[in-house]
Amino acid sequence: MKTTSHALAIWLMLLLSCFARSLAAPIESAIKLAQQYSESAGGQAMLVMLDGKIVFEAYGNGGGKDRAQTLASGTKSFVGIAAVAAVEDGLIRLDDKASESLTEWKTDPLTSKITYRQLLTLTSGLTPGERGSAIRSPGWKEIVGKPMAGKPGAQFVYGAYHLCAFAEALQRRLKNETFEKYLVRRILQPLGIKLEWRWRCADGNPQVGGSGAMTARDWAVFGEFMRSGGAWNGKQIVRKEILAECLQGTQQNPAYGLTWWLRKPVPDAIIRQVPILQRDMGDIVKSDWLHDDLFLAAGAGKQRLYVIPSMKLVIVRQGDLLKSRSFSDAKFLDLLLRGKLGTK
Repeated sequence: MKTTSHALAIWLMLLLSCFARSLAAPIESAIKLAQQYSESAGGQAMLVMLDGKIVFEAYGNGGGKDRAQTLASGTKSFVGIAAVAAVEDGLIRLDDKASESLTEWKTDPLTSKITYRQLLTLTSGLTPGERGSAIRSPGWKEIVGKPMAGKPGAQFVYGAYHLCAFAEALQRRLKNETFEKYLVRRILQPLGIKLEWRWRCADGNPQVGGSGAMTARDWAVFGEFMRSGGAWNGKQIVRKEILAECLQGTQQNPAYGLTWWLRKPVPDAIIRQVPILQRDMGDIVKSDWLHDDLFLAAGAGKQRLYVIPSMKLVIVRQGDLLKSRSFSDAKFLDLLLRGKLGTK
């Protein structure tokens, strides 16, 4: 266990002030309970960063400090950040039609109406994905040619194809640079972090909806960049007001912004319509005590990057794809932040 007494003291004060309804357990005990719970559910990495400093990290079940682990759909959030960087660079505007780049969409009555924002919020109506496509995905241009499954902006349907189509659109705007190289130059390199692509589409482009892999430390840096409003090491990498677009939900799913999950209340009618809200994200959206400003990147195997700006916290949890099925966000965060299992 790696801690700093000053940071832990700050955390304790934050816990006591933020959760006055319950007595905060001793910090070291809360951390240990959360770690034990995570590892009992296949957890391989757990890292806590407070105000930009690592106050705890632990690895088990085959995980390691230098081991890059698959982020699954946690990868999606890098696409959202590339998108807002492209807005700042004058390459796109979120509410413009994607057909300005994807010209084959211009003549179709549905695809011609899709905006960049709708692709990024998974509300485009495009075929969202197909069974097995996480590992064996068609090329980006083929994905762009997939039939529509709904009307633009009318529904939230989770899947990687929206984001592959966006990456293809942005790549065409870049002209002399690939999406992959743009992400490295614009975001990853300034942060000093590395994102590996475990699977690629049939055309060699990365499967941007779920094939990324990263160490817990690097993912935490990415989370701290988000918590700090687009800054890292004193440098503003993306303007704060543009980055804030990532944390705006939609009417179709208030709990999902531009590739980031949000701790926002969701009407029961929408929860019933969106399977992932019933399963993986149910603990977050139905919570009656988590901070409203919590947001996260999340992927299969319960890969989690939690960001809580009001508590100055970034929390990484990575786990085994199959063994983590029993992991609960509510239990983990209850133990870590309140030192006990709360009641709803």
